[in-house]
Amino acid sequence: MKKIALLALTFASAAVFSLSAPHEASAGDPCVRKEFKTKLIAEACKKGGQAEAKKVMKKQLSKLKAKSDKVKTCKSCHTSLAPKYELTADGLELYKQAGGK
Repeated sequence: MKKIALLALTFASAAVFSLSAPHEASAGDPCVRKEFKTKLIAEACKKGGQAEAKKVMKKQLSKLKAKSDKVKTCKSCHTSLAPKYELTADGLELYKQAGGK
């Protein structure tokens, strides 16, 4: 009988802790960069962190690919991806030439 009571108490405690613990992942990781060269990404980072910026850039990439044969993938403008998304030497220029703002 004591084992059942102890088991029930353990499950109840685990349920309380799992429901009351804050979930940082649901809030999204903030953007690592603090200076932005485009308004699009600055606003996306402010709105929803890295997840929002990635979503916005994926949508933007499909538009840019249609306008420029030099922009094909994320790596066309970035030397590395998450978390810093470092730009290539001509990444910003390619972005703007393809119609990015």
